[in-house]
Amino acid sequence: MAALAGRVAALFVKFSVTIVNYASWPFTLRCVKSLKATGQKDLEVILVDNDTVSVPELPPWVRLLRMEENAGFAKAQNRGAEASTGDLIVILNPDTTLKEEFFDKVEAFFEGHADAGLMGPRLLDFSGEVQLSARREVTMITGLLGRTSFLTRLFPESSLVRSQFPAINESVPAPVDWVSGACMVIRREVFESLGGFDERFFMYFEDADLCRRVREAGWRVYHAPGIEVFHGVGGSSRSRPKAIWMLHKSAFLYHRKHGAHGPLNLYSAAVLLGLAARALVKLASGYVTDLPAKRRSQV
Repeated sequence: MAALAGRVAALFVKFSVTIVNYASWPFTLRCVKSLKATGQKDLEVILVDNDTVSVPELPPWVRLLRMEENAGFAKAQNRGAEASTGDLIVILNPDTTLKEEFFDKVEAFFEGHADAGLMGPRLLDFSGEVQLSARREVTMITGLLGRTSFLTRLFPESSLVRSQFPAINESVPAPVDWVSGACMVIRREVFESLGGFDERFFMYFEDADLCRRVREAGWRVYHAPGIEVFHGVGGSSRSRPKAIWMLHKSAFLYHRKHGAHGPLNLYSAAVLLGLAARALVKLASGYVTDLPAKRRSQV
């Protein structure tokens, strides 16, 4: 009877939090701890494990789903959402931590924005600096002015950079084209009507694709600066070269799905060449950066 009562109660949960773990148990456990610290009762937490290492002890209120292999972020998140019941699905990276008032503010936001299908909070690094997590639609210029690109870091106050991240200085919720998948909240009805994340995106750009489809379905995507979440970077990547490869592969998939291909696929060929060149530069710069550390380790 107790188990039945638990399942019935779950039908009325307001929030479903889905977290995908891969090579990040210390971060994941910290994230789970921050969920507990919010004191939110109308909540379920579903943790999807994409890894094969042993699972540490988890609180009894965390539901664990283990994938047979590393199925990628999009597929694992979809499995978590399918197993959930809440009206609002909170998609979290394991390297995030929430503030105590997070759920109260999210609920108030959706109650006050009937046109919102999906919302992304303001993301801060652990020193309190704002991350560029709300963006314009992906274009050719995105590769030059990405969140961590050289030009963005060199000219952070330029009008061109600001145009790519329109909500950085906003103090009130504002519609944007897409928000980071590190933390986003989506109405269940919207998520299910769109079929969730496109599972062809193993990692990266699945958030941009989902946000685009939300907007195409007639809903708005918002950035809500009054709701803040702390977010580390790279907590779920064992291999930087592989991460760079997956980023650029997903960028090309996004282009093939949503961009203009041109006569004889000439536009696509140009995009492919540009992304390949960018990936090689990223890999080379990473190798040069790592050389001093490698040499020190050999001394």
